[in-house]
Amino acid sequence: MNSGGDHPLRVALSELMHLRALPLEQAPVKLRQWVFLVSAEERASEAAFVALFAPGQDPVGGRVLVANSDGGWLWERHQEFSTWTRFIYGPLGRELGFEAIVDEDCFWLYGAPGQVFRGVEISVSAPGSPPPADAALNRHIDLARCVSCEVFDGAARIWTDFRLREGGTGRIHVHNIAMANDEVSRLVQTLIEIGNYRKLALIGFPPARELLAWLDGAEARLSAIASGLAAGEDSQAVLDSLLALSAEVELRAAHGRFRRGATESYHRLTLDRLEALRERHVPGHSTMSEFIARRLQPAMRTREAADRRLDDLSLRVARCGDLLQARIGIALDRQNQETLRGMGASLQLQAKLQGLVESLSIFAVGYYVLGLLGYFLKPWLHVWPGASEQVLSGLVPLVLIAVAAGLHRRKKQLIERDRQD
Repeated sequence: MNSGGDHPLRVALSELMHLRALPLEQAPVKLRQWVFLVSAEERASEAAFVALFAPGQDPVGGRVLVANSDGGWLWERHQEFSTWTRFIYGPLGRELGFEAIVDEDCFWLYGAPGQVFRGVEISVSAPGSPPPADAALNRHIDLARCVSCEVFDGAARIWTDFRLREGGTGRIHVHNIAMANDEVSRLVQTLIEIGNYRKLALIGFPPARELLAWLDGAEARLSAIASGLAAGEDSQAVLDSLLALSAEVELRAAHGRFRRGATESYHRLTLDRLEALRERHVPGHSTMSEFIARRLQPAMRTREAADRRLDDLSLRVARCGDLLQARIGIALDRQNQETLRGMGASLQLQAKLQGLVESLSIFAVGYYVLGLLGYFLKPWLHVWPGASEQVLSGLVPLVLIAVAAGLHRRKKQLIERDRQD
């Protein structure tokens, strides 16, 4: 025995393999199922509603079964929908078991949260029973336009016309040729899931058509923006239009992301369940795979085309934005170069003016110094007539040179101090 004990998920993962098995123990059996679309806000009230009719069971686990030897009912929660199933064991009768389960037998039709999205009736005959009479079948299924084929490698044959009948349900009859073990349960569950996933996949079709119509206008707007960009229109106006379109594209992509992934998943699940039927062709009738392919595939192609066009539009908007950014960048570079050239000319003029001011400063300071020297020398040179003027005239170049040297030295000191700071 491993001293470390069991992994905490060991039991849960083992039970997960059997969690969604349909609890049909025998045939003949009559069954009605409803699919309810339930929002996240309605989940709590749904669990409370289920708990009212299943004392001792916890709806938090997502599955509640109440059954006995006569039949029962089953509730299961899925990601965006829930299923309610009512089943009754016993002979089918002359109506092949259809309309045996009435609305009054199904309490969830009178208060369960959510919206009814799909309903289906399925009847399964006793093993080895004779094939149903055409007259009996035709009262409930249009034999001229129905789907009929053998399934499970010939262990059963099915009939359905995919039309809504009384009570808002479609109808499927299963002739049990030689099903054994749990094949009745597996076949009925497979048929139910094919119908549910097929219809859930089609939820994405109306939004896809609406998206295609919007894309026509959005692509025309992008072409106009690109034309304006090429024609040199005002960058701000082009940018405003591009930003508005880009925001709409991203909003569409964000809103459609979940439905896009869900549609792809439901489509793949439908194809997987159709493959699990292991159909055999019956002359004069389409198989379920053929019928669904003719109707589901065009809708899926429409959805894929809309998604591709939206992705392509998003890329084109991004490329247009790159071009506009390059244009604005070039314009800014050109403006900066012109500004730098203007600053260079201004600096040159400033340098010339500064040189002129420095020259004038030399003469002004020199004139002031000579004036001081004149006051200082006149008392000493008055004994020689005209001597003071001659001495001062001789000192002019010396004073100017000294002043210029002093100013230059002071300027150099200030520049050095500025560099050190």
